[in-house]
Amino acid sequence: MIKKFLRSSYRWGEDELIVSILKKWGGIPGPPNNAAHEILQFVVAFQPDPEEAEKRSRRKENPEAGNTSLEPIPCFDQWEYQQILEKGVRPLSEREPYQVACILIDATASMVRMGMHPEDLKKERDEDYSEIWCRRLDKPDRDYQDVKEILVQTLNYACEQVYANAPESIDALDLALRKKRWKVFRRLRQQLYASYPNEQTLPWIRELILEYKGYPNQQHHYEFQLMIRKACEYFGSRLLSEEEKASIFDSILSGPSKDSFHEWMGDQFSEEAFQQHQRYFHRKKLRPFTALLTDKYRIYFDELETENHGKPLSDDDYSPHTGTDGGFISYQSPKNADELANFTDEELLAYLNRWDEEHRDENNWLIKVNITALAEIFQAVFKDTIMANEQRFGFWMNNYKNVERPVYVESMAKAMQGLVKEHKFGDLNKYLDFFEWILSHPDPDRKEGEPEPSDESREHPDWGTSRRSVVDFIDACLDKDVDVPIATRGGLAKLLETLCTQFDWRLDRDHPILLSHDDSITEAINNTRSRALESLVTFGFWVRRYLSEDAAMEVTDILEKRLNADTEIPLTTPEYALLGLLFGNLCVLNKDWAVENKKMLFPLDNIPVWREAFGNLLRFTRPAKLTYDILKEDFEFALDHLDGLDGQKDSSRGLVDRLGQHLFTYYLWEVYPLTGKTSLLALFYDKTTDDHQRWVHLFKHVGHILSNSEKNLNKKLIERVIAFFDWRFKIGESLELQEFTFWLSAECLDAEWRLTAYSNILDLGQTKISGLSTELDTLKKLLPDHLPHVIECFTKITDIVTQTNNLHIRAKSAKPILKAGLSSGDSQIRENAERALENLLKIGRSDDFLDLE
Repeated sequence: MIKKFLRSSYRWGEDELIVSILKKWGGIPGPPNNAAHEILQFVVAFQPDPEEAEKRSRRKENPEAGNTSLEPIPCFDQWEYQQILEKGVRPLSEREPYQVACILIDATASMVRMGMHPEDLKKERDEDYSEIWCRRLDKPDRDYQDVKEILVQTLNYACEQVYANAPESIDALDLALRKKRWKVFRRLRQQLYASYPNEQTLPWIRELILEYKGYPNQQHHYEFQLMIRKACEYFGSRLLSEEEKASIFDSILSGPSKDSFHEWMGDQFSEEAFQQHQRYFHRKKLRPFTALLTDKYRIYFDELETENHGKPLSDDDYSPHTGTDGGFISYQSPKNADELANFTDEELLAYLNRWDEEHRDENNWLIKVNITALAEIFQAVFKDTIMANEQRFGFWMNNYKNVERPVYVESMAKAMQGLVKEHKFGDLNKYLDFFEWILSHPDPDRKEGEPEPSDESREHPDWGTSRRSVVDFIDACLDKDVDVPIATRGGLAKLLETLCTQFDWRLDRDHPILLSHDDSITEAINNTRSRALESLVTFGFWVRRYLSEDAAMEVTDILEKRLNADTEIPLTTPEYALLGLLFGNLCVLNKDWAVENKKMLFPLDNIPVWREAFGNLLRFTRPAKLTYDILKEDFEFALDHLDGLDGQKDSSRGLVDRLGQHLFTYYLWEVYPLTGKTSLLALFYDKTTDDHQRWVHLFKHVGHILSNSEKNLNKKLIERVIAFFDWRFKIGESLELQEFTFWLSAECLDAEWRLTAYSNILDLGQTKISGLSTELDTLKKLLPDHLPHVIECFTKITDIVTQTNNLHIRAKSAKPILKAGLSSGDSQIRENAERALENLLKIGRSDDFLDLE
């Protein structure tokens, strides 16, 4: 459910929300709960690149599903993903390192597998080409980081936290890494063993050294040689026996293959060249073992060291590259940050406009030198160097109209957003002018046969991502942790008006962002204009934080321009869905306006559109009396059109369930009585008479609410809950009443009442298999103060077991109950306990309970 919510409600630029959630769990004593784990699993996970999939589909390059691999990408863009991992996941791993590491291990394994070609998967090899896309496991070694590299380095950090702070979990972590197929996990083990050579890791280090078969013909990769060197220095002669050392050293000296070298060199081969190559190979292979070299091996190595080989060898001389010819594509900028920063501003502008020589790296064809990576580096230089220099920043504010590729405009916008988040507001007016200029480039209509626009193109520019960056900037300004000065109100309102009223190709031409998805909210939060509508409502609350009595008329004025009958751009379905979700906030901002315009936002004469608006209000908002008062007609309309609610593919029957949950809450708040003509809750049950699963789900939902409520719940609420139960018990639908599990554990309800109600339900002769273990745990918890009722309920459970024989009673939960009943001084209690024991023995549970006789 958490994953589904995040997928549905994720907004561009909301990485700080995820970080704050993870940090919150990082500060709560005890292990993070399931929700924290579910969020963590979602945010670190990779998925196939949807844009790549769409392009393949258009080019018909992938006629059979699964025929080729897709480059995996995270659910967030790179910068946000990096922020989440660095600011949210890493701190959480410091508190629960093993649990976080396990989640990251699974995410990494899934990411690698997702990007592999099916033919490579069939070969059952461990090659993952990780030494190309993640050359160092512990830290970045280049300006531009690949998202896969960021994930693995975070995993390495979490594993290090296990070694440093949770030694009791080291064995389990090592086993988890061993179970994964790919080479990156073996590299991680070697990296960890290098960092933590001790008695626990000694046998694992020996295993890796002794099982290695590449001594005569393969170069050591970085982590393997580092592990060997650190282990040799730490353990000394204890690491390897004399026989083991001699075997390894002789194997090294038997290589490399002259035939292979001859084939590689071709006409350039010479005996002298091979001898030179061989001696350098021996030197590199023996160096990690320096601390263990003795006798002839030491003499030979010292001889190699004294020869003229240039500078002494270091760990960094062991290349992470292995000469492989396939794997993941990574991106690299043609200039690093220092080189860009050293350009004059005129030179830098000219270089960005001119450079378009995208190519493969001549030493590694898996590295693409491209504009995307250049834009990432430019963003960092613009934020940290240019904007920190008044003169340089002035040049770019005077010349941004001369930036010919929108991708670099977006880089500038992101840099400005970054400074706003750091509460640096000195140049806000300049930023607003810049963003106004961005919005002067409307989203063009697209016609078949025309060239596809791109944010990297000068001839056919696509300003879509730059326009989206304006929304990101506005959201950053309105964030509670930022709160830019209220003096920017006019400038922000002007930007929002433009964004909310301009043409949007995807929305207005019904071209979904995700071709395989028909969820209107997903579309709304991934399109610029609809996202701007959400930002507009946020703007209203931002104004209220400064001016509590202000009506924030900008919000309703802009909305009315879209709602007017003669508007040039009518609301699209995703926008109706989003405004339905936000309707409660609109009611708070301006109740009179909400009342006046609710029929336009929830058009009863257009059921598909009404369903999107009202359905998403049900899905994503909590009940509120104010909302109900305004939308009572819509709740009644929903009850008369339940089939219309079910029209949403993603929700299935979920919207009907959500309607019932809302209606139950309004009953609790005494909006209407439990039964009778005026009760919408009673009408809900009447309308779902042919679908009792709706009854089951609502009864279970109420139990969940009660089990999570505080002990001192309002007495009037308890009275209405009990009246509701009595009503449902009188109806007597057994499937519904079997969902009493969470009711039984609800401490806000009197224990005697819960046990009596449970006993009455058991008299119906059925209980639910999946909830029995939880119910037994609750009975055991109530045992000390409520022995007679607990034994009575337990005995009735065993009576049912003897009749159905399809329920499993855990001995761990049952024995304490039986023992207490059998030892009671009350004859009736003992008699019930003896009957329960006899029932268990009858169904063949003598091994578990015979000792109680």
